[in-house]
Amino acid sequence: MQIIKYLQLPFFFDARLLQKEVDALSAQPWLPHYQVKHYEGEWAAIPLRSIAGKTDDIIISPSENPDYRDTLFLDKSPYLKAVLQNFKCPLQAVRLLKLNAGSHIKEHRDAELNFERGEIRLHIPVRTHADVEFYLDKERLTLQEGECWYMNFNLPHAINNNSPINRVHLVIDAGVNDWVKTIFNSTELLVKKEIEDLSGLLDAATKWQMIVQFREMNTAVSHQIADQLEKELSQMNP
Repeated sequence: MQIIKYLQLPFFFDARLLQKEVDALSAQPWLPHYQVKHYEGEWAAIPLRSIAGKTDDIIISPSENPDYRDTLFLDKSPYLKAVLQNFKCPLQAVRLLKLNAGSHIKEHRDAELNFERGEIRLHIPVRTHADVEFYLDKERLTLQEGECWYMNFNLPHAINNNSPINRVHLVIDAGVNDWVKTIFNSTELLVKKEIEDLSGLLDAATKWQMIVQFREMNTAVSHQIADQLEKELSQMNP
């Protein structure tokens, strides 16, 4: 079975307008990312859509029907709001994520976060640099300001900000609907890469590594996935 590793969506946004609104929002403190074991340095967020619209909450809800709402920060940002209106699908969490100069996000996986499982995460670079290294399953991707990318974050990924600037992305989580399927299955996409789905062929060592990472995420969904992987391991070694 083929799965999508990454693709570039046919949207291009004005990086200068994005940066202007992000700079205005930066007058208030960024919230440190809660996955502290996954990074070194400073990785922080501003919630644009969050659970119940809270301005102090950047956690991704583990519930099946989370109550995501716009925050006051999004209400103050007309261009960011206009950008989101381009996506005709169920929007979930939307955040600005900032990785400070010299900081690193360690290689990890995000549980079941991919198109084939019904959920996508889109990245729109707001401010970036040629010395930012973005690796998806060992392949380096180069994302330009104002572009829009989907990546399969169920695959291992890591980021090194070796640049002198703070890298900022607009990150959109959304549910898959017919609109998403039409775009993702279009033959007119400029960039799209598919790979063979090997998730059912993982060896025991890889599964144990994934179990540790999912336990560290400490969400209801990640613990369910870890439980399933442990069950598969027990069947491999009766």
